[in-house]
Amino acid sequence: MGFGPPSGHELKIFDTVPPATDSTFKAGVPSTATQQEALSIILFSPNLQLIASLDNTGSKVTSSYTTSVTTGFTFSSTQSLSITEEIGVNIEIVTEKTSITFALSFTEQWSKSTTQSMTFSCPPGELAYVYQGTLMSRVLELDAESAEYKWYTPTSRALTQVLVTKDTPIGKAPSNPVTLS
Repeated sequence: MGFGPPSGHELKIFDTVPPATDSTFKAGVPSTATQQEALSIILFSPNLQLIASLDNTGSKVTSSYTTSVTTGFTFSSTQSLSITEEIGVNIEIVTEKTSITFALSFTEQWSKSTTQSMTFSCPPGELAYVYQGTLMSRVLELDAESAEYKWYTPTSRALTQVLVTKDTPIGKAPSNPVTLS
């Protein structure tokens, strides 16, 4: 019995790591499939991580800060995945001070991390906080022989292309604690 990619399904972002079930598998990003297994990338715990903060309150000139920003999945370098269909999702992150909704499209380019240099500027007398949207991810396997679902990878982080700039810190996003193993 071989596997092909599931078709016509809807991607779901879970609040916490979900159980290893058929409905969880169908709610993920379709990935590599072989005669022995089918894989689905499960996304959960959307959040924002601070990547830069600029305090230019004591200056009369614009200040700039350049940093490297990585996007994509941060699976182990020994793991290789291939996304089998393009799929999109809207994600909402709500904190005490802000509500952010963004859309993502997962394509083959998400199978590996990409890093690029980005420059952020802050006008005189101002503060700037730059955040990157993140999701936790884990690969769920459907084994053809046993017809059982099991976690194929440990938890890792998916770094999105979404960047948010605020003039005040947004506080702690209401993400559930996740342990990277």
